[in-house]
Amino acid sequence: MKINKPAAGLLRGGMSISALILLITLSCTPVYDTDYQAFFAADVQRCLYILNGSAESLSGLDLDEGTIYNSLQTVGYYNSSSAVPNDLYQYDGRLYVVLSGQNAIEAYDAGESADAQILDYLPDYRHYFKNGYNPMYFIPVDGTSWVFVSGYKTDEVQLVNLNDTETAYSFTACFEELDDSSFEHSETQTEPTVKNAAGDNKKRGSTSGSVYIDGGTGWLYVTNVRYDAGILLTEGDTLAEYSGSNVQAPGEFREATLSIFSFNVPALTDGAAESSINLHLVAELNLEDIYYGASDVNGEYFPGNGLNPQSSFIHNGLLTIVCTGTNGGSASAFTDSEYLPYLPGSTTVRYDVGAEKPGTNPDDGIILVLDLSSPAAPSYEGHLDIGGSPVLFRESVDESGQTVYLAGVGGIQSFKYGNSFSGYSVLHSSDNMIIEAENTAYDYYSGLSYDEDDDLLYISFFSEDRIVAVTPEGVSAGSWTSGDGPGALLIYNKE
Repeated sequence: MKINKPAAGLLRGGMSISALILLITLSCTPVYDTDYQAFFAADVQRCLYILNGSAESLSGLDLDEGTIYNSLQTVGYYNSSSAVPNDLYQYDGRLYVVLSGQNAIEAYDAGESADAQILDYLPDYRHYFKNGYNPMYFIPVDGTSWVFVSGYKTDEVQLVNLNDTETAYSFTACFEELDDSSFEHSETQTEPTVKNAAGDNKKRGSTSGSVYIDGGTGWLYVTNVRYDAGILLTEGDTLAEYSGSNVQAPGEFREATLSIFSFNVPALTDGAAESSINLHLVAELNLEDIYYGASDVNGEYFPGNGLNPQSSFIHNGLLTIVCTGTNGGSASAFTDSEYLPYLPGSTTVRYDVGAEKPGTNPDDGIILVLDLSSPAAPSYEGHLDIGGSPVLFRESVDESGQTVYLAGVGGIQSFKYGNSFSGYSVLHSSDNMIIEAENTAYDYYSGLSYDEDDDLLYISFFSEDRIVAVTPEGVSAGSWTSGDGPGALLIYNKE
């Protein structure tokens, strides 16, 4: 922290007004332990940066020496609380943090700039979103200074140039709202449209995304969760339970969707006009229709049993979407004191007492793979039943080993990917996790990062405030106490 010298012009008694204000301010500032001086002196060359969600701070683990340094910097620089940091990203010698609570992006020097100290806050690179935007993840356009950031609460994305945060581009909606006044207080649906895959205006909850470059055209794919705890059923729905006076689905997730945008890649220059970039929504796809309609899954989608997509990446023209399903908890069963609905597709046979309520089993994670041969209309390529509730933060990819690692509620999972879906396979499902939480009702792993130099996986153990290292086979290789609530991780190598 830099403190300016008090201004000249002393009052009687030898203290300036500036110095008095400074003294009062410092006397009210909370004191906390920091390892910053030791971290600075160590000149760490390979650092695992740790974004502590609850402490709202950055820690660093020296990957060469195995030493952890905590409380290096507080994130949410302009506010002492409610920053709610979600994601980490590196670009051009800077570390960037998404602040979901403060609706902003912050930047910190990574120690390579000649005019700044390591982890100095860089106010010129701060970017503001609008209030209530709830930004989630960085979605980079590889090889450029541009990123997209999704807004979970507003169902939008915004394009940001990390080199030019003075130019603010528009917020682009992830679906086209239908003009029907009956939607406001009911479950009314119409036929889906090209840009509204569900036929309603219910919240989307935009989470992750991926960018695919096809010549001069860029394609942005954004996943939408469509979480809603009060899913009321309409005429024709056979799966139901009563909650007070409402008839609703047991599960909590509507049909997931995928928003598809197009933009002009050559126009991504500093100060570019928004019209030249031409970011626009092309289509919205119903992922439930793709999954149940094209796959070999028995049955069909019913309200409350949505896929809940949380993370995605693209390799060799294949879009891979990690769907976490019900996301933790435990399955519920029908009891003799409640309504027993008809089985899907039947008007005579009902569920038995003790039967599992569809949409409540937490062991339903899948990997959905789409072909991007036609970028505007991705098609079903295949899926993997990985089980569990994978991914709270982003995945980590071992590109040389073509392996994807996933952190989740119950433990750490992984799968192989290939040049075609025939190269995909589950390595560690919910039945065979790399490491497994002892108490899945409380413990969970919130983030991870694969280090290709040491062939180790570093994992945030959120509920125990620890970072653990394991081999890809799950053999322990270290454990360190971090800040409160570690989440997103990022490996930074100084040049």
